[in-house]
Amino acid sequence: MPAALKSRAGLGDTIRQFSTPKTIRKTAFIPAKAEDNSPTPERMAKGDFEWQGKKRVKLNTVNALHMAGDIDGSAVTAAKWWICDYVFANHGYLDILNDVLPSDYVKGDVHTFAISRGNAAERIGMIRDRLGLCAHVRLEMMLARELSFSAMAEALVPAKGTQGRKVVSAQCALVLEQLCDAYTQVRREIRDRIERNKALVLGPSG
Repeated sequence: MPAALKSRAGLGDTIRQFSTPKTIRKTAFIPAKAEDNSPTPERMAKGDFEWQGKKRVKLNTVNALHMAGDIDGSAVTAAKWWICDYVFANHGYLDILNDVLPSDYVKGDVHTFAISRGNAAERIGMIRDRLGLCAHVRLEMMLARELSFSAMAEALVPAKGTQGRKVVSAQCALVLEQLCDAYTQVRREIRDRIERNKALVLGPSG
């Protein structure tokens, strides 16, 4: 039987080999580039895009009117009120929560949700009655469907040709300016009605 090896020759080299960290070569990750990142033909055909020079871009018609000085900030705010009410009334969702809820906030239920949705629908209906169906159609096309002025012109004033975009742009600016005052009047009317109903329920005081 061979004797056990007692020599430690080469042990130091082995320890140094395992204890010395190895240099790892890192390879940079380069993501693959898409050959064509432009919108699809179906996307390009939709009416909420418009040509700006050689670029096909999606336009925010309200912002375009504001930047051009055709409407003021109050009209922009009224447009946001309208689209929130419209989406909530027709689709049942609302995403405007920006502030932290107070500590005493009481979560609503299915009944308060239905009442709030009905109130939104009532405001939309009152504004439609106040401004007229033509204004309501333009608000739907501009805010709900997010169509460009050119697409709106093709549907509303096709006989105007190239001037149709300017005609529709002016019409939309006028509707948005009227919308701000309409919201003020509608809210006042609703508030007065609530106060009258409260007085009828409580009866004369004293």
